[in-house]
Order: sequence, then C-alpha cells, then structure tokens
Amino acid sequence: MSARCLRTAGIVLVSLLTFPLTARANIFDLIWEMSGPQMIGITFHCEYDPQFNRQSAQDYRAKSSTEKFTRSDCRFFDELVVGNSMPRSTRRFWLSFDTTFYTSTGKDSDTLEYDAFETQMLAIEPILEVRSHPWKKIQFHHGIVGLSYDVLFGNNFDTFDKAGIKFRPVGVTIGRFNVAYNLRLYPNGFTTDEFGPARIDNVNRKHEYLHGFSIGYLWR
Repeated sequence: MSARCLRTAGIVLVSLLTFPLTARANIFDLIWEMSGPQMIGITFHCEYDPQFNRQSAQDYRAKSSTEKFTRSDCRFFDELVVGNSMPRSTRRFWLSFDTTFYTSTGKDSDTLEYDAFETQMLAIEPILEVRSHPWKKIQFHHGIVGLSYDVLFGNNFDTFDKAGIKFRPVGVTIGRFNVAYNLRLYPNGFTTDEFGPARIDNVNRKHEYLHGFSIGYLWR
C-alpha cells in the first residue's frame, strides 16, 4: 500500500478518535488502487446474526429501553431501512451483505486515462465478520473471508464481470463512526484492454490485489 494511502487512513482514524459516543455499516466505499480506474461507491448494507437469541434480545431491550430487535437488518446511508439487529458489541460474529454501486473518480491508472463517472461497477459482497476485544471506547471487527462479484460497465467498453475473494483485515468503530480497510483478491485481475473497445477474450490475466477503505456514520 502506498504511503499516501496510509496517510489517508491515519487522518481518518484520528478524526474518528475526536468523536467518542455503535456504528454499523459503511456509507461510502473507496477502491483506492486497481489496474483500472479508481472507484468510489455507495453501499446498501445488511447484517444477519446467526447467534440471535430472543430471550437475550428481550433482556437487552429491557436494559436499553430500545425498540424490538430482529435477527437481521439493512441500512442505506447507515439509515435503518429494514429490521433492527442488536449492537455489534453484543455479538461475536455475523454475516454482512454489501451491495455497492461504484463510479470512477477520474484518477488515471499508470497506463490509461479515465474520466470521472465514465466507468460504473455493481458489486455484491457477502462476508463473515467477527468482533475482537475492544480497547477503551474503540471496537474492532474483522472480515475473515468473503466473496466479491462485480459487474463493470461504461460507454467505452463492453460490460464484463469479475469474481474475487474479499477480506476486511480490520474495522474500527468509535461511537457512531466507523472506518475499515478492505482487501480484495482477484485470481483473474484487471487489464487495460478490458476498459477499451478492443477487449481480449479468453486470456489468463495475472492475479491482482485491490486495496480500499469504507467509511460510515450511524445516523440513529
């Protein structure tokens, strides 16, 4: 990962530390590095709690004076849309399902120029996440393993898809804010020809790692 990428992560983390108050999902997801356009997206996020216990939920509800809890929920812009699962602080692990619409930021790659908003991508990504031990007011969670299925489309190239493995080495939650580092591995990576009119078919492309960040804020 580049030094600039690490500096950005540090700035975000420091800004989170200034707002002590449980955040859930990411609002924005940025794919920082890839052999193609840099991408930024908006996420529709759902979580499923396999450990959900109705009695435990009722006990927690009585203590917190919170509305009824459910086994799963979904959020858009971190605003609750469906369900109301228990806070992550009460769970050891859960399944996350992200559906993200990305568009290019306008940052060029080493081999090709890209305009902002000219390339789009729809990604569907289930991932198993676990909560690790908190430190003071900071909660940590980790995406052990997941999948990423992506469909890319735009005006200058034919629609194509990719499949890879997704990891979330670390996510940090402080009060209503959260940030996470995402790592995706594609056995069949991205190449310049895929984003132009002369795409080469039936080619074994080199594997590729994509680095990115997600940032979220829990509105309520």
